[in-house]
Amino acid sequence: MKFSVPAIFLAFAAAASAAPTTSYFAGFNLGHTHKSGSCKTTAAWTQEFKKIKSWSTGGKGTFNTVKLFSTNDCNALEMAVPAAKAAGVKIWVGVWNTPEDKFNAEKAALERALKAHPDTAKWLAGINVGSESLYRKDVQPWRLAEQIYDVKGMVQTAYKSPNTPVGTADTWTMWVDGANAAVIKACDVVLMNGFPYWQGATIGESLGKFKDAITNTRNAVGINKPFVIGETGHPTKGDNFGNAVASVQNAAAYWKAAACYLQTTNIPWLWFSGFDEPNKSGTIEQNFGVALSNQPLKFSLKC
Repeated sequence: MKFSVPAIFLAFAAAASAAPTTSYFAGFNLGHTHKSGSCKTTAAWTQEFKKIKSWSTGGKGTFNTVKLFSTNDCNALEMAVPAAKAAGVKIWVGVWNTPEDKFNAEKAALERALKAHPDTAKWLAGINVGSESLYRKDVQPWRLAEQIYDVKGMVQTAYKSPNTPVGTADTWTMWVDGANAAVIKACDVVLMNGFPYWQGATIGESLGKFKDAITNTRNAVGINKPFVIGETGHPTKGDNFGNAVASVQNAAAYWKAAACYLQTTNIPWLWFSGFDEPNKSGTIEQNFGVALSNQPLKFSLKC
């Protein structure tokens, strides 16, 4: 079903009255496959969601939200929504937006979930349309803005979930780029991905780099624009990147710095990631989890 033409006008009208906002939450990004590459079932999602909740340390260290990167791959949303409702967590839904046939399939999977589970307040935290698609130059800003309006129209108007914020996730370098102003305007919420590791920062420099990314992004998009940390983290194994060293010790130190800092703020945040993903390509990408793929934590999450 295509909503883009009428939905754009409806979304503009809704935005003019009361755009959705976000409140504080904390949680983790999760992949949709097991170590073997097989797809996660509802039972597997339920177990993972409960495991993540068990890591909670109280207060703003309560982990009650997960972010998925795809609705359609592995029937991820179909499998995960019943699990989220059973476990008492909410899903920040990722709708992959390129190429166009992929976007259409992702949107259709989201629509099926909305039809099957209209009680969105129980399971849907928000939606990002695209993940670093501007950074990769997979899409032009004007087209991404159209895609955001399209999904907003479907979710907020056609399926009557007006309080669900819709935006996109991208690197802080894209949010400070004036060429992406149309995307910022389209977003109810911006999700900033920031990794001091990929800036080649020493662990001692990392918190300062992360705070600078937050400040620069918020200044660029507008301090009143709802804002979420979509991804941040540090790898525990792999090659160094500049002065950044991948190790369990440094990942623990970055958590102690960045995650514990975020718990003193009202900024919602989603760590990258919950569990290692050994089926990803490259040692670094395989080892961003705070826990091993078989789920033991690598370090304490207490602040």
